[in-house]
Amino acid sequence: MPLVYFFPALRGALVLCPDEGVIYNVPIRVLVAQILTAGNFPLWNPYIFSGMPLFASAQAGVLFPLNWFYLGFTPAVATNLMMLSSYMLAALGAYLYARRSGSSIAGAALTSLVWQGSGFLVAQIGHTNIVHTAVLLPWLFWTIDGYADRGSRWSALLLSALVAAQAFAGHQQTLVYGLVLAAAYALVMSRGRQDTAVRRRYLYSVVFLVTGLLLAAVQILPTLELTRNSVRASATYDFFSSFSLPPRMLTLFFAPYLFGGGDGGVFSAPYTGQAFYNEYIGYAGLLTLALAGLALTLKRDRRTVFWTAAAVVCLALCLGRFLPFGAYKLVHYVPVLNLFRVPARHLMEVNFALAVLAGRALTFLPQARDRVKATRLALIAGTSVAALTCLAVTVFRPADFRLGRQAPVSFLRAPELFMPVAIALVSAWALWHFARGCDRRFARSFLPLLIVLVFDLGLWGQTSGWRLSPTPAHPIWRQPKTVDTLRALQRADGGEPSRILTEVQPFFVNQGRDEAEKYQLGDFMMTLQPDTAMMHRIENAAGYDGFGLKRYSDLAGDMKLWGELPDPARSVRGAGREFDILNVHYLVRQSPQGEARRRAAERAPLAPSRPEAPATVSLGGVPFAKDDLGAPSLTNGERLVFSVPLTETNRIALVTSLSWSVDLKDGDTVGHVRLRSEQGENFDFELRAGEHSSEWAHDRADLRGKIRHRRAPLATSFNVEDPAGNFEGHTYVAVFQLPKMVRLRGGEIDVSIHESAPKLVLDVKRVSLLNDEIAQPLRGDWMEKLTAPETYSDESGEAQGADEAGKTERAVTGLGGGRWRLVSEDEYLMIYRNTRALPRAWLAGETIALSEEATLETIRTGLLPGGKTWDPGTAVLVDSETQVKISNASSAGDVRITRRDPNRIELTVSAKAPSILILSENHYPGWRATVDGAAVETLRVNYNLRGVMLTPGAHRVEFVYRPKSALVGLLISLLTSAVLLVWCLRGRARAAPTEGRV
Repeated sequence: MPLVYFFPALRGALVLCPDEGVIYNVPIRVLVAQILTAGNFPLWNPYIFSGMPLFASAQAGVLFPLNWFYLGFTPAVATNLMMLSSYMLAALGAYLYARRSGSSIAGAALTSLVWQGSGFLVAQIGHTNIVHTAVLLPWLFWTIDGYADRGSRWSALLLSALVAAQAFAGHQQTLVYGLVLAAAYALVMSRGRQDTAVRRRYLYSVVFLVTGLLLAAVQILPTLELTRNSVRASATYDFFSSFSLPPRMLTLFFAPYLFGGGDGGVFSAPYTGQAFYNEYIGYAGLLTLALAGLALTLKRDRRTVFWTAAAVVCLALCLGRFLPFGAYKLVHYVPVLNLFRVPARHLMEVNFALAVLAGRALTFLPQARDRVKATRLALIAGTSVAALTCLAVTVFRPADFRLGRQAPVSFLRAPELFMPVAIALVSAWALWHFARGCDRRFARSFLPLLIVLVFDLGLWGQTSGWRLSPTPAHPIWRQPKTVDTLRALQRADGGEPSRILTEVQPFFVNQGRDEAEKYQLGDFMMTLQPDTAMMHRIENAAGYDGFGLKRYSDLAGDMKLWGELPDPARSVRGAGREFDILNVHYLVRQSPQGEARRRAAERAPLAPSRPEAPATVSLGGVPFAKDDLGAPSLTNGERLVFSVPLTETNRIALVTSLSWSVDLKDGDTVGHVRLRSEQGENFDFELRAGEHSSEWAHDRADLRGKIRHRRAPLATSFNVEDPAGNFEGHTYVAVFQLPKMVRLRGGEIDVSIHESAPKLVLDVKRVSLLNDEIAQPLRGDWMEKLTAPETYSDESGEAQGADEAGKTERAVTGLGGGRWRLVSEDEYLMIYRNTRALPRAWLAGETIALSEEATLETIRTGLLPGGKTWDPGTAVLVDSETQVKISNASSAGDVRITRRDPNRIELTVSAKAPSILILSENHYPGWRATVDGAAVETLRVNYNLRGVMLTPGAHRVEFVYRPKSALVGLLISLLTSAVLLVWCLRGRARAAPTEGRV
């Protein structure tokens, strides 16, 4: 079934990694494969957050088998193989568990269908490791029942191995949630058993769940160590309860797009719910709800009661902070559980419980002795769900629900409203029809029910957004030009190691707006999402990872887990030295015009449609919209940036006017019209005075004799009443011919800066894209005004950027008072060089002992206590408790890095005096240092960097990452594996003589 469901991925048209898949999960898996194929084990990641543990962060899933596709296939192919295999595992595991637990073939198939197409699994498709952990959940229950029924030691071994595999998948939250549910299941199933051996084996299953954690100790212990050093170590209740499921969004179980969303196809209403819809959707189908509600009335056995209770309890836990009486605060005191946020992820258990209950109801309904009663119960269940659906889309419909087009909200205009009701009514009929005839004509009764369920789940899932996954042509699969630029800059600097800092924007929510445009805006992936840089071995001081080192976050301007800086004005543009000592040589930013284009693209429609403001007016013989754009005036180099639905055009026409343009002569350039095609072609047209636009008050009596340019072709004229005398004002029409017919994507209109007209204003009244005589007028909300860039003056006080003609082209050539100098700029990206950056390693001849608070304050302000300027190149900050103390007049010496691997750095140093070697890498447990082959203490200096004490002379220094947590975990995992294997083999040896006698 998954191969059909995800057919676009099967045929290679899409790569299943939307949202976080493309910005985090794919890059980190590609990096792991690169490190492994280079002959190293991926213990450390030097490419994000100035270095952090890679294996310990777990989310890369280094030991999870499905991720090994990246070792032998291209990233795009490996991603699809990985994801398709995951959903096939989910489907098979659910079917096998349902069959083993007593469901019929049809019931087990339904359980499998609901689980693989459930809201949790499909909506979380971008969270690769969540999916990997969740798909193994039914396999746990299948193995628990199998071990309890047969007592095979190999089943016990398999149960432990499955737990270990879940741990290796790398999402601790879903692992813990699944283990708690599995342990509860084993305990409940052990109660009331007549067979003592079966009851005992259910209880032993809990032991083997724990044994599975011991098998995974090689992964778990490093992760626990990282947790203690991460921002999660002291998670507040607000953090812990973030992303709780708002009670009003429970209606999504009945109408999945009641708050809007979708991929812009069938469902296109703007999303108005809590941010990150994929965390709150647990849609399992309306027929599933009816069947699940029916299950307990048909067979109240231990399994049905358990799964009903699991659905109710876990749904309550989803509410998190919204639970009455602050009940969720009790969970905050439970160790391990209090490390996780997003309570809404309990939807995993809810969806699986509903799938199991629906399959059991389908199994037991044909077995009901009283057919009339069973049919009546089925009708009640179906109509109840239909009634609740009607209430959801009417009484409980969000007040801010609106359509994706300009039209009054009504029931029949919105598929988000009428489709759930229609499906609910058909589902009620299908369930009633099945209940009536399932004992006599099972296949004929079951087929309509199956069709309705497949249609329901398919309609939701196929429009949920995964089809907005990147294509094989997406820029993520090739090296962006930004990487070429950065490498050229690094080569020009002598090839010394250096980092970039991507000025990360808040999370960008993909709402289906012109994917190609978004990802072409200045190497969008490179600019806004820092993890993609590591695919190309570019080291970044920012990053995105669920575990962020607490001390590094403090040091790097309180950086967030996704690399965002809360106050870049202080940390980047201020006097602080944090990014100087972090070896940040380049700042990568999205240019203002690129950002404006992205905002305009968000508002542009997906595809050409009938214009809401059609071209009904002819001005100068050119069709335009009846009303003006309402766009703001442009002055001092400002521009209007616009994006449009892909439109075939060979001309562009404008209605404009000028103000304060008296001294401009005929032919003077007053602005530019720049257009971009779908193929990336650029077309640039000059807007000239007297030819394309003119002074709006050209006929004012006191100006008529002074204006030095003629009137351009008229568009409109209007009467102006003025104290100096009434006159006619004008707007002017200009038409620019493209060299060929193109599919236009967007463009910009700007105004030039003139010394002779310093107050020049350009007003853009209307714009039409022309395809022969067919016009597509632009709308004002498709445009974004870009303010004039700031001007930077260098240390001599001279303004930058005066061209030979005397025109001042304003450009951002520096930030932070000259600290950052612009070295590369294109249409979308700006790259700055840090003039104060320190090298990756250097020597300091003086130590200054400060408390941690004083150290941070010194780094953030550049001033020592007392107000003296701190020079990090000569003085190193150490903890006040550190006994190391040196003070040399000179720290001169030579430092050269001779080898850099992810887990090892070697340097040759020549020190002229006692010094501290400072390595601009994060200090973290497991990093060991040797000097000339002898182990030495690794110092934590400058709050969180590595350092070693050196005597005068030449030295060979080596830093190696060998975490004890991983070594101890490996030992525990190997011992546990050996014990389990010996136990299983002994069980076979004992069984052999008995089998021979039989």
